[in-house]
Amino acid sequence: MFDRTQLFSLKRGGIVENRIHGEIVVHDGERVIFQTDDVLGEYPMRSLLKPYQFLATGLGDKEIDSKYVPSLGSISASAEQVEYLKKWYLDKKHQDLISKLRLAPCYPADEQNRAKIKEKGEGPSPFFHMCFSKHLAILESCVQNGWDLTTYYQMDHPYHQRLIQIVSEVLETDISKNRFCVDGCKLPSPIFSMGDMAKLYQRLAAAEGDTSLHKIQQKMLKHPSWIGGPERIDTLLMQRNPGLIAKEGADGLLGLAILPTFNYPRGLGIVVKIWAGYYPKLAALALVPLFKALGLKTVEEVSSDHQIEFHYEPFQKPTGKYWDISPELSESIAVWPGDVKFQQRKSLDVEQGDHLTLSSFSTTVHVGAHTDALNHFEKNSHGIEAHSLNPYWGSCQVMEVKKIEDKRIEISDIQNKKILAQRLLFKTGSFPNPHQFNEDFCYFSPEVIEYLSRHGVILVGIDTPSIDSFHSKELPAHHATAQWGVHILEGVVLDNIEEGMYVLSALPLRIKGSDASPVRAVLTPK
Repeated sequence: MFDRTQLFSLKRGGIVENRIHGEIVVHDGERVIFQTDDVLGEYPMRSLLKPYQFLATGLGDKEIDSKYVPSLGSISASAEQVEYLKKWYLDKKHQDLISKLRLAPCYPADEQNRAKIKEKGEGPSPFFHMCFSKHLAILESCVQNGWDLTTYYQMDHPYHQRLIQIVSEVLETDISKNRFCVDGCKLPSPIFSMGDMAKLYQRLAAAEGDTSLHKIQQKMLKHPSWIGGPERIDTLLMQRNPGLIAKEGADGLLGLAILPTFNYPRGLGIVVKIWAGYYPKLAALALVPLFKALGLKTVEEVSSDHQIEFHYEPFQKPTGKYWDISPELSESIAVWPGDVKFQQRKSLDVEQGDHLTLSSFSTTVHVGAHTDALNHFEKNSHGIEAHSLNPYWGSCQVMEVKKIEDKRIEISDIQNKKILAQRLLFKTGSFPNPHQFNEDFCYFSPEVIEYLSRHGVILVGIDTPSIDSFHSKELPAHHATAQWGVHILEGVVLDNIEEGMYVLSALPLRIKGSDASPVRAVLTPK
C-alpha cells in the first residue's frame, strides 16, 4: 500500500538507503489546496510563530526599529550578529531587562563563532540564544504596557492573552481552546494543525497596507540574514527567491510565505514537517517538486553518490481540454505606463432595474494577451485586420528560459534546446503579475528572431508586455519580426504551463487599421 507520509527516498546503487517521512501543506487563503497526507497532523508551532509573537508585543505598530528584526527569526548568533546585538543591548536599560530573562545561557548555533568562543575560553551567554531577541521584545512590551516582568513566560500573562486574541482573529477561530505546550525557550506554544500553520503564513504573505503585519512582512523580506544566518536554509531560500519568506522551526518544521502572484492572488502559505526532527536540508529537499511547480529555486541538491525518488506530485497538469493563458481583463490590469487603462461602463444594468445589461469599455489595444500589427512599428504597413490567421492557430511549443541578471534573451540561451513547432512561446517568469507593471522583464535580441525564423518559427510569444526592452525606443526585435516574417504574441500567462507541445489558439479581432488586438490565448493538448 502506498504510504502518503513518505515524501522521498534516497537510494545508493538503486537500493533504498533512507526513507524520509513527513507532511507538506499549501494554503491559498481560502482553503488547503494541496496536502501530502489525507489527515492534517497537529504539532506545536514553536518558533514558526515568531512573526506573530512579535506582532503581539505591539512594538511594530509604528516603524520597526532595526534591533527588533532578529525577533522575527531564530538567528545562528554568528560573530557579526552577536556584535550587533551587544551594540543594541549593552546599555543599562536593557541590562536590567536581560536580568529578567528566562533563557538558559548557551553557545552559538553558528559553528565558526561557537568554536571561536570556546577557543577564547568564554562561557555560554543568553546573547547566543536563538530566542534572545524575541524574549527581550516581550519584556519591552511588558514595560510599555505596565505588565509584570517576572511572569512574562506564564500562560495567563497579559502578553500571551493578547497573542491568543491576535492569532484567533487572523485564523478566524478561537485558539484559546487549543492545547498548549512549553517551548524550549520556556514560552507557551499553541498546538496547531498543519493547515492552520500554513494559513498563518499565507496571511503573512497577503498582508498589505499600513498594518503591523505588513511591516513585519517587509522587514523579513528585506533582512533574510537576520531570519537565520550564514548558510541557514531559511536565509538561503529567501536570498534566492525574492518575494518569499522562509522560517526554520524546531523539530522539522519549515514555514514559507509566498507573496501574491497572478495565479495565487492571495499568496500562499506552505508548511513542511519532517518527522526525523530538525534537519532543514531534508525539508529543503522535500520541497523540490513543489518549488519546481511554483517556479521557485530550492537550495539543496542530493549528494552525487545518492539518487532521489520523490513520492508526491504537487500540482497535476490541468485535466481539462484547454489551458487559458490570457490574463483576466479588468480595471486592475496593468498597461504600459502612459497607455490607456482599461475602463468599463454600464449604460443599462439589470441589477438596477433595467430590462437588460449593456456595457462598454475603453482601453489600449495592447492590453493583456495581445498581438502586434506591422503598423505598430513599421511605416506604411497594414493593420491587424490584414494579418493571416494561420500563425495564431496550430501546433505550438512552450520553452522555458530563465534570465537572472541580463534579461536579454540571446541565441546562446536557446541553441541547446530543440525547436519542435512553428509557434514558440517563451516562459520567462519575469513579469509575474499582470496587475502590477514591472520594467525589468525579459525580451529578445533581434538575432534570436532571425535564428527562430531560420528554424521555421512563424510566431514568437512571451509572458511579458513586449518582445523588446522596456526602455527601448528603437524596438530592434519588433523590426526583426517584420524583416523575417515572424508574428508576435505578448502578455500571455505561462506560470502553470509546463514545457512541451500544445495546440495554440490566439486569434486577433478583425479591427480595421488597428496596430494591435487583444486575443483569448488558449492551449489545448497536442
